[in-house]
Amino acid sequence: MKKLLKNVLEKVHVLKIIGIKNTSKFIEGISVDSKIVQPNMIFVAIKGKKTDGHKFIIDAIQKGANTIICEKKFFSIHKHVTYVFVPNSVEALGIISSNFYDHPTKKIKLIGITGTNGKTSVATILHQLFSKMGEKNILISTMCIKILSKKYLTTHTTPNVIEINKYLNISIQKGCKYAFMEVSSHGIDQKRIAGLLFKGGVFTNITHDHLDYHKSFRHYLSTKRLFFNNLSKNAFALVNSDDENSHQIIKKTSAKIYFYGIKKKTDFKIKILKENIDGNQLLIDGHQIFINLIGRFNIYNLLASYATAILLGKKKMILLKA
Repeated sequence: MKKLLKNVLEKVHVLKIIGIKNTSKFIEGISVDSKIVQPNMIFVAIKGKKTDGHKFIIDAIQKGANTIICEKKFFSIHKHVTYVFVPNSVEALGIISSNFYDHPTKKIKLIGITGTNGKTSVATILHQLFSKMGEKNILISTMCIKILSKKYLTTHTTPNVIEINKYLNISIQKGCKYAFMEVSSHGIDQKRIAGLLFKGGVFTNITHDHLDYHKSFRHYLSTKRLFFNNLSKNAFALVNSDDENSHQIIKKTSAKIYFYGIKKKTDFKIKILKENIDGNQLLIDGHQIFINLIGRFNIYNLLASYATAILLGKKKMILLKA
């Protein structure tokens, strides 16, 4: 894949450009890891919690990077390289990745699922449900990235934004119209979803986990809330009303809000008729269904998936049959 640098930099907040100022050169890829840089790639220097990508700019140039995106000035300026200075490399990376891969989230309905528990289950149920209904889709989860029936291995719950845009672009070329993605608090905090346009966000629950990373429950909660704050007014926010922090999560969202749950009056409700080790007999919208998934947590996961599909325009009877 090739793109002109000027097109890749579209809508990026550029402070200044030094070195070669020709933005009509071709870019053949993007990397934040100097070890995997190849000729004619952009290297984006990111200041991480453990290491600073600015230290590896020389390595990236030696491997063929023709453009460097960076936040601070350093002394070794190579006359054949374009240096683009930005206020925030991570935010620039999101825009650059979207530009390079032809803005995939404008062409696909991307649903982000976040919460302490249930992310993988809801994303996987949605992937399988839509596949069963004949709807081509991509799954981006802890386990893998799956486009139709082909799997691609990943290293994080939420891959970096370059990978996300790359695989979304591939999925669109294969005819996918829907994308179901786990969104971890680490991914939100590290801005690994910067620049992505979500059609909807699903909140499953929040518990006092991951505090080794977030240090406090307050920070963990505010990180989850940030995902919903960034949803557009054209998106939907689907929230588990039975979680005591559900209203905190959606305090400042512009998205249209819907609730699902078992205990309270909600937009989407499920009634448990019978629970046992063989499965659950349930009542959804006046229709009885039996699922062999056990445990109350899976009833919540199923309801979140059903509600998401309804909000994406799927017909009730087709869904219940599937």
